[in-house]
Amino acid sequence: MSQRDAPFLSTYFVLSGLTVIGPLAFEGFLPALNDAAADLGTNNGTLLVTIATMSGGIALGQLIFGPLSDRFGRRPIVLGGMALYVLSSLFASLISSADPLFALRFFQGLSIACAMVIFRAVVRDLFAVREGARMFSYLYTTLSVMPLVGPVVSGFLVEIYGWRSVFIMMVLLGSIVFLILLFFFKESLPLENRRSMNPTVLATSFDEIIRDRTFASFLLVGVGTYGGLFAVLGGLAPVMITFMGETPGVFGLQFAVVMTGHLIGAIITGHLVRRYGIKRVMSVAVSISAIGGVMFLAFALVGVATRLSILIPVTIFLIGFALTVAPMTAGAMSNFQHMAGRAASLMGFIQQGTGALVTLLLSVFDNGTQMPMVLALTVTSCFALANYVLFARRAPLSES
Repeated sequence: MSQRDAPFLSTYFVLSGLTVIGPLAFEGFLPALNDAAADLGTNNGTLLVTIATMSGGIALGQLIFGPLSDRFGRRPIVLGGMALYVLSSLFASLISSADPLFALRFFQGLSIACAMVIFRAVVRDLFAVREGARMFSYLYTTLSVMPLVGPVVSGFLVEIYGWRSVFIMMVLLGSIVFLILLFFFKESLPLENRRSMNPTVLATSFDEIIRDRTFASFLLVGVGTYGGLFAVLGGLAPVMITFMGETPGVFGLQFAVVMTGHLIGAIITGHLVRRYGIKRVMSVAVSISAIGGVMFLAFALVGVATRLSILIPVTIFLIGFALTVAPMTAGAMSNFQHMAGRAASLMGFIQQGTGALVTLLLSVFDNGTQMPMVLALTVTSCFALANYVLFARRAPLSES
């Protein structure tokens, strides 16, 4: 299927399922954190490490599944990845201690990495850069709906059926996505475009990608924005449930409200990119994120710690994040249609590795207040803004 022939809506329908399994595993688990820790005989800080191990699985998995999909095609790899997601979620619902959860969340991370690599690579296989940015914006809009719905549903599931029901929900949704892919997903990478998995060739490919000025500069912006996202994912539940004393159900509702900022940004990104172009949208987006981070820090420094002083800055950051992700991804991959899977895997590895590090640092420095999250969000959002101003806005951008 060529770029011109790619049916936009049917491609979106098939790929949209791949965007929701990650948010369900991340945000969907947050309301269950306290109850799971109590039932498994551990604490919140320990279970935060399982988020870091899942992030590590996502990071490593993207280095693995990108080259695999470039060599063997997108379809067999994504079906295997979704099977792994269903099985790891099922076993996680059956554990009686915290120790197996570290490995199972790592395997969940591997499967999420597979989904992320494949949907990015398929978009680059089938669409030119600006149309690809439009497709990414639609997919990220779908991704943005799950953090609104997932925590609300899982919060009430936890209160009614217990924390294990959250993993059962992952099993059910993962099975549906697997069946959609099995019957409707068509291979997007022709045989003649598949590439060798020779280690030397892989190393050369990764070196070529990372040395590309456009890729590297857009990637640095992504490192900052994803670092901020993981500050929210790893920090908001402990802050709101432990520090502010909210119940899982109430926190799920609060998280859904916060994620409306993410949804709004994702919905309007496609229109903005078509009208103003990738760089102009990104310049506004990273500025919005930095405003949210700095506002959060200002509230904390003057001793204000209320629901609104936490949730409003986070919402502002997430609006900027959602506006950033689609154009950043399309821009970073704009020069690499010939090895989109490898470019997507390297980008995801570095971004998710950053996320794992941020989450791990939050668990280490958790002191029962909002300050670790405040500092993480401020530093990462300002890092993204600085790298856009210094590097990405000057980088050459292919539109083909």
